[in-house]
Amino acid sequence: MRVNCVTQLLFDRAMTWWEIVQLRHVTETLTWSDFKTEFENQVCSRYHRKVKEQELLALRQGDMSVLEYEKRFHDLSLFAPHYVLIKEHMIKKLRDGLRKALRQGLIALWFKSVKELIEVPQALEACIGEGQQGHHGTGK
Repeated sequence: MRVNCVTQLLFDRAMTWWEIVQLRHVTETLTWSDFKTEFENQVCSRYHRKVKEQELLALRQGDMSVLEYEKRFHDLSLFAPHYVLIKEHMIKKLRDGLRKALRQGLIALWFKSVKELIEVPQALEACIGEGQQGHHGTGK
């Protein structure tokens, strides 16, 4: 019963929002870009987007795994797409946030995609992890 009630409340709110958007764009065709802007403004305040943008700019891998770091980078980039519109800029920003031990081996390499970039430090991370496990297992 509660789920139905909440669903109806959300549906009504969404319909009201959509009707207002349509009224604002009555004399023009609503493009996908316009819709996304309207939707983002409804769901997420400018302040919240600005906070997430600053998080993206300050993001470093820290103690996250490479995959966790990539996911966090992607999630934050949705709030600040203008920083990642150019693929080379996105790859550089992602690379520069990796831990120093992983980043050092990547500086001279050229990557054509985020996937290519992520595969290398992910493999390095696995090797480092294996080396640490092997070292601890010897009792030294």
